[in-house]
Amino acid sequence: MRILFIKSTIILVGCAFISLAHSNDLIAFGKACLVKEARLNKAKSRLDILSLREQSSHAQSNQALNYLQHYRAEKATLETAMTDCAETTPNSAYCHQIRHRYNELNYLIQRAKADKVEEDLAGNDSHIDYEITRANFHQRYEAFVAYCRNSDAHYALIQNPTAYAAVCSSEDAKPTITCSLF
Repeated sequence: MRILFIKSTIILVGCAFISLAHSNDLIAFGKACLVKEARLNKAKSRLDILSLREQSSHAQSNQALNYLQHYRAEKATLETAMTDCAETTPNSAYCHQIRHRYNELNYLIQRAKADKVEEDLAGNDSHIDYEITRANFHQRYEAFVAYCRNSDAHYALIQNPTAYAAVCSSEDAKPTITCSLF
């Protein structure tokens, strides 16, 4: 009887150690997932900033195009006035103002064209960087979800009260994907 008691005690202690070891594995798994999730959240914040920069760059490019169109339309109107001036009173103050504004518009058009070219070159690079970064983020996020939320280890973490308490007891950890069932 005593031998049977000792054997059953050894089996129970062994099971407890196996359970404890399994809990430790789940705790390590949960903490690793929390670290990955924190990194992904930081990457998402940087991606949001890149998105805002991309939108700002696009808006500036559109604004430069609008200025260019406006300058060209005003220049076309002034060309007609310059023709009238040349035929009537070419040396009048009015004609001098028209020629001065016409020269200013030529300068502004050239400057707007140069700005547009620079913005297009810079904008294309930032757009490409943003797209690559966004695609990379989505790949990493999907891998994270597959590993840390849609896996048997995650389900075991949620079901094990010891491991869940060790990983998800802080207020910061509770709302995370790692500590939620769905």
